[in-house]
Amino acid sequence: MNKKQREEAVTTLSQKIAASSAGFVIDFQGLSVEASNDLRRQIRKAGSELKVAKNTLLRRAARETDFATMADSFIGPTAVLFVQDNPVPVVKVLKKFIKDNPAAPLKVKGGVLNKTLLSHQDIDLLAELPSREVLVAQLLGVLTAPMRNLVSVLAEVPRKFLRGLNAVAETKQGQQ
Repeated sequence: MNKKQREEAVTTLSQKIAASSAGFVIDFQGLSVEASNDLRRQIRKAGSELKVAKNTLLRRAARETDFATMADSFIGPTAVLFVQDNPVPVVKVLKKFIKDNPAAPLKVKGGVLNKTLLSHQDIDLLAELPSREVLVAQLLGVLTAPMRNLVSVLAEVPRKFLRGLNAVAETKQGQQ
């Protein structure tokens, strides 16, 4: 690569970093081309992009950005996942790929989410989160529960009154 190509690569990486809300660094050494293409396809479906870049170019592009905290992870063969929106589906794809391909030597080196460096435990927790739709449904269930309980309590008063009237009517019929 000549100087102009390196500058263009740094500019491109900087733009991708600026447009990303989260990013993950993975070590793909020893991953076959077929497995690599499969992983790229799955990540693209999840709404992200996997980019292999030189570590020095990544360090330059990451300076004074959210990814600067991950600079220590830019060692060895490095690929970066740029996530624009929700990082959970991307992390789930990564974890599923690692689980489904135990022979593939893919390792997640680190990640960053909203300027916060993520540990391996944080990344595992992200992978275990339910989807956004499920979380919204759970929140709505929690928010509507008090109203449902109030309606059922208020509806129980007339029900008890009717059951009492029915009991009185049955006893009067039994006496006649």
